[in-house]
Amino acid sequence: MISPLQIDLRPNCLIARFPGMFTCLSWAPWNGGEASASGVANFQVGRNGSSPAATPAEDLGILLKAHSLIPEETIGLMTAATVGAFANRFLYSSGAWVHVLVTVGLSNARSILDEADVELGHQTRSSGTVNVVVATNALPTIAGRIEAIHIASSAKTAAFRDRGVTSRKSNLPADLTGTDCLVVGASGEIEEDHCGLHTVLGEMIARAVYTSVSEGIAKSRKAEVLRSYNY
Repeated sequence: MISPLQIDLRPNCLIARFPGMFTCLSWAPWNGGEASASGVANFQVGRNGSSPAATPAEDLGILLKAHSLIPEETIGLMTAATVGAFANRFLYSSGAWVHVLVTVGLSNARSILDEADVELGHQTRSSGTVNVVVATNALPTIAGRIEAIHIASSAKTAAFRDRGVTSRKSNLPADLTGTDCLVVGASGEIEEDHCGLHTVLGEMIARAVYTSVSEGIAKSRKAEVLRSYNY
């Protein structure tokens, strides 16, 4: 089966287009929470954003319009990582499919035990960041989508540990970066709402995220080495 998800790579922008309106769950800076969307746009920006906008949300509003995307129908993400170095995996079993799309930057890798970098009331701008999009034709309820976030987050951390990523702050084994985001988009066409690790759907989500993030880590490290040679 060919994935129904369309990947649109533009200069400094990676778009995942769903085959219709999907119900999404995320903590994205644009249309975060539970939202109905036709796709996810992942924008590559500088460490301080792409404009003088006061907040990441305002910045994303400007970027969405610049790319002629419908703001109300798009989940917006930001990263300082190279979006052209994305990794993705598509898996299919018994009518259910999962497609994962990730971008990986490691410049702000952190251990879950690290101390905070900013005080309460402040937020950081986009840095390295791991942005993960999980799309599926299953998960008709919010409960299933919450479980998918749990499984995908665990798979991402497993990839970090197995690839020996360390915190840029403490040098402890890293679990994530300080600005990661994860989006689960589901059509609910397949009435499979359980995705724990005992299920085929959970296995597909975990495997697709793990392999994609692992590939993304390798690409990010290679890019860092190449940048160091250029200095």
